[in-house]
Amino acid sequence: MTTLASWVTYSNTGEKPELPRAIYMVSDSRLTWGSESVRWDAGRKVFSSQKKPHVFGYCGAVVFPSLVLGQIITAIDNEIMFEDEQTPDEKHERIFQAIKSSYKESQNNPTMDFSIVHAYRSHPWPETAFLLWHVSYKAKTNEWCTNKIDLPNETGLIISLGSGASSAKNHGRSWQKSDVGGTSRSFFSAFCDSINSGDDKLSGGPPQLGALYTKMPAKSIGIIKDDRYFLHGMEIQPTPMLSNIEWKDELFRDVDPSTKKLKQGARPFVKPKLKKNK
Repeated sequence: MTTLASWVTYSNTGEKPELPRAIYMVSDSRLTWGSESVRWDAGRKVFSSQKKPHVFGYCGAVVFPSLVLGQIITAIDNEIMFEDEQTPDEKHERIFQAIKSSYKESQNNPTMDFSIVHAYRSHPWPETAFLLWHVSYKAKTNEWCTNKIDLPNETGLIISLGSGASSAKNHGRSWQKSDVGGTSRSFFSAFCDSINSGDDKLSGGPPQLGALYTKMPAKSIGIIKDDRYFLHGMEIQPTPMLSNIEWKDELFRDVDPSTKKLKQGARPFVKPKLKKNK
């Protein structure tokens, strides 16, 4: 299984505080086959388009979602999945139908239930609008479903899925009670605490993160954990090119990959004292 979550952020300062500023999607990196003892802790679960404002993540069954999302992202980046003039719902429907059509090509497929989350920005700043859909498949009944999820009107969690969802929510409650509750870093740090706790044996490995901001295509964000660099679960060896992407640590601080220290101007957050949930 896995742990998958997405949250939206707003700004209390600047222009148009009523408009969202970012959507993030986070997952662990553990893939399992039947039990925690048969696993791979470097599997990709978050997919960010390099040219368009789309981010995907999945949980549940592994093989089909991971393969089809790679194909979907390639089709989007080559601008053959849909036309720019189509509405957000039409674009998502085209993606949904492509996923279903691809699945029909399988035979005697042992796939279990799975979910795919699709985040999209339909307009850039200053008319920023984000949307998020949850696609689910029930193997026993061969039932497909897609639902658009309403976004909170303030910084908050949109969706939490997978075998580790209850653990993530439990750690999230501790962070929400702290003096940084309700901030973007509280959601990410709580997620990291949940994975590091080992509460869910089917979730593990480094976190992986994708983002949609108010402008530009989706972003793949690197994670620095235990003095090592990770991108979508894979360890990256140090090179001068690491600065080509954004890097964060488990406290959601902006980090300079060349020094592993906070970037110039980044806020020096420290972990707050957390109260255990009773």
